Amino acid sequence: MRDETEAPAPAAPKPELKPANENPWYVLMTLYGEDHEANRRAWNAWAGQALDVETRKLVSGMTNVDVSELECWEAVKDNIRLRHLETMRINDDNYSVPWLPEPTQLVELSELEFAEDIRCDGFVFPSAVMFHGVEFWGDILIRRAVFMSGVNFLQSRFLGGFWAGKSVFFKDAVFSEIAFDREASFDEVMFEGKTYFSAVHFNKTATFSHASFRGYSDFAASVFTGAAGRHGRDFSFYCCRFYEGARFEFSQFTNAFPNWDGAIWHDSTSFSAREKFWPKKETGQGKGQFFPEAARRSCATIRHHLAKQGRPEDEHFFFRREMHFAGKIGSIWQRLPYLLFGLFSEYGYSILRPTLWLLGVWAFGFAAFWGYLSGCCVPAPDGVIERPMGAAMGLSVSNLFPVFGFGRLYFGAEFMQSLPAVLKTLSGLQTVVSLPLLFFLGLGLRQRFRLR
Repeated sequence: MRDETEAPAPAAPKPELKPANENPWYVLMTLYGEDHEANRRAWNAWAGQALDVETRKLVSGMTNVDVSELECWEAVKDNIRLRHLETMRINDDNYSVPWLPEPTQLVELSELEFAEDIRCDGFVFPSAVMFHGVEFWGDILIRRAVFMSGVNFLQSRFLGGFWAGKSVFFKDAVFSEIAFDREASFDEVMFEGKTYFSAVHFNKTATFSHASFRGYSDFAASVFTGAAGRHGRDFSFYCCRFYEGARFEFSQFTNAFPNWDGAIWHDSTSFSAREKFWPKKETGQGKGQFFPEAARRSCATIRHHLAKQGRPEDEHFFFRREMHFAGKIGSIWQRLPYLLFGLFSEYGYSILRPTLWLLGVWAFGFAAFWGYLSGCCVPAPDGVIERPMGAAMGLSVSNLFPVFGFGRLYFGAEFMQSLPAVLKTLSGLQTVVSLPLLFFLGLGLRQRFRLR
């Protein structure tokens, strides 16, 4: 066993990334340089070997390419193999493998550094693709691509934009422990297998509009740091559909709530109702901009979902956020009820706030009544009050709780009539103010002890 006094072993050094142009799969993907159409035709001809007739027809419709592109390997194989071999020998003098990888092999693109943009629009990937520990310095465009098997981007870094619109992932897709420094777009993407976006940093925009998740999806512990704009949100799940459970626990939205309009969630979709994961004030894309209506709507959507799950504590958290943003909308008179609701009771959640307000109202009344009953104020009572402090305390309590009848029992109508007009008014105000405060206290007790 290692001595506990010894220094801990140093962390394993991060492997040195290799240039992408030394990788045989990347060379095949970029066989014709900037001619993206030619690159796609070469790749799909090679990939089509691993697909049967029905699958070729299926992916042809998904990629929007002619099915003949997936069936022409025999006609173009010699040219592609020769060009691939020559390109590899130019990029790496030590290259000794004379043939292309087989399309049924794992597409191994791990621990590479991609210095240029990658454009794989309409590509078909017949086998699993591995991008573990990769750095992408340019933009990544894989729109209308089809991944027949799994894809793994674990622990990669995207310094450019990422666009995967209308792509199809038939098996598990792993995007965990990665960072998108710029835009990440998954609009209209179909995730047929399990999807993992856990511990991802979305540092700019991230959109999943009209995306569908047919398997379990995990967004746990991801950080969304984008903002809200006049024409939309940096994070959008607009009309997104989750056929299985989705996990947003510990996901942190720093500056803005996402757009959930039209989203359909599975019943088991989960959210974390904690202050640190959700913003209290959204940061707009322009200086001083604040768009509370969309934030209120986002909170309401989550609240309705949590209500169906029977999670009253979490539901009320988003109800409080919904009321908070509602208090930012409209004129001062439209906002005032929400502001008072929050001030006096934290939107029906707090027990302490209404209790303190009741104590304050009682103390104010007690001080006024005691001053009068003890004869230290003008006017003074007609008779001598034996216990002015006790009487003042009791009178203030009876005004706060008229339903219990303390006033009728200890202070008759004659005594109340003898009070100065200002103290009569104060007594009435105490009674009026106490009613909503008692109601708020009841709401807090009801919420705290789950009384339904």
